[in-house]
Amino acid sequence: MGRRICAPSPVPTSSSSQSVIESRVPTSSTTMLAPITQYVIESMSQSYDASVQQSLKKLRHHSFVITDPHLHGHPIVYASDAFLHMSGYLAEEVLGRNPKFLQGPDTDRQSVFQIRDSVCEGKPCHVVLLNYTKQGWPFQIVLHMAPVFSQNDGRLLHFVGAQTPLYDCSTRLEKQAVQSAPTLLGLQKGPYAFLGQKGLLNIENAGCFGYLPYSNGHRQTGSCSGSQKKKKMKVALTVLQLVIHELTKSSELKSAEVLRSRYLSENAETALCSSLTLALTRIQQSFVISNPDLPGMPVVYASDMFLNLTGYQKDEVIGRNCRFLQGQDTDARVVQQIRDCIKAEKAGTVRVLNYRKDGLPFWNLLHVAPIRDHTAKIAYFVGVQWELGSNCCQTSDIAPVMQQLGAVGAIKVAVRSLQGQGLRRSFGP
Repeated sequence: MGRRICAPSPVPTSSSSQSVIESRVPTSSTTMLAPITQYVIESMSQSYDASVQQSLKKLRHHSFVITDPHLHGHPIVYASDAFLHMSGYLAEEVLGRNPKFLQGPDTDRQSVFQIRDSVCEGKPCHVVLLNYTKQGWPFQIVLHMAPVFSQNDGRLLHFVGAQTPLYDCSTRLEKQAVQSAPTLLGLQKGPYAFLGQKGLLNIENAGCFGYLPYSNGHRQTGSCSGSQKKKKMKVALTVLQLVIHELTKSSELKSAEVLRSRYLSENAETALCSSLTLALTRIQQSFVISNPDLPGMPVVYASDMFLNLTGYQKDEVIGRNCRFLQGQDTDARVVQQIRDCIKAEKAGTVRVLNYRKDGLPFWNLLHVAPIRDHTAKIAYFVGVQWELGSNCCQTSDIAPVMQQLGAVGAIKVAVRSLQGQGLRRSFGP
């Protein structure tokens, strides 16, 4: 008995050979392009840490695809370069499509049904499958497929399908996969390989399959020995394990990131006492206050004028570091100047290119200053913003700077008027 999560069509049924592709989508149906593109991109980013792309690129010489059973049609959301090289397709012709497009007139229906049943029950499976390249050449593979589960709550995230071709030119790929095997085999004990919390595949009982090797479209004579077949199956299984290991690790990082972000947001939101918050609302200037004592130095207060200037909502700002305002054309040297001011615990003013929520850039005359409490200890840092005109080199900055200094002075008075623990809410008895 397995839980049924049935998708209408089969999962990874594919092929192999070099690097990793990320986020474009088939061009065959223009009406479907926009939604599919968005879903494909979000499929990976919602489940895994941003580092997953780099991790998967390390496995680019192995053939595999990742599919999402939660999206309509159970499409491919990630394909390795090796898979693309072997099948002859481009990334935009693969992503967003169900792997069944690789099947052809001589593909064994029983193998397809076996894959479909495994998807419905959320279980691993292995089959030998005849697929077809974009040019129509048939080629046979060993397919190992398995589900990936969240390590946080046990949810089904994706399926991974790893392929090894059953013909002589796959020798190089086999060697690479077998050399990679110790990396993952060290994570397992005995004959069972870890495939997420709920997926276990027995290596010893994998069995041996016959195959129909092709060369230039013609069936070759000869046979593959039992030991060779078993070796090819082990190669596919090893690739599968390597991919799932990276996904599992990235899923754990994503869960930790979400929890940390939620923690910072909740703590930042409640970090200021009500009397200080009330005093700050009276200061009519665009500014944010950050707490250097919290990890990541998150924003703990954002003025209404700052929200109007940037287009963000309060809950999108509180708990985040101010770097979210930076973009591709923000000068790294200017950013370093800001960091240097904070590290030296001194005030400084810079012109920096920032970006609003809608993506539009604006020149920001930013004044950063430390805010000390009544004991002269730094309690916060304040950043006061002033939007400059389109000409970033204008020289009449005296009035803006004076207003910024006035805002900093008002914030200092508000903070120093509160003694000791009065600065922050107390959560203890």
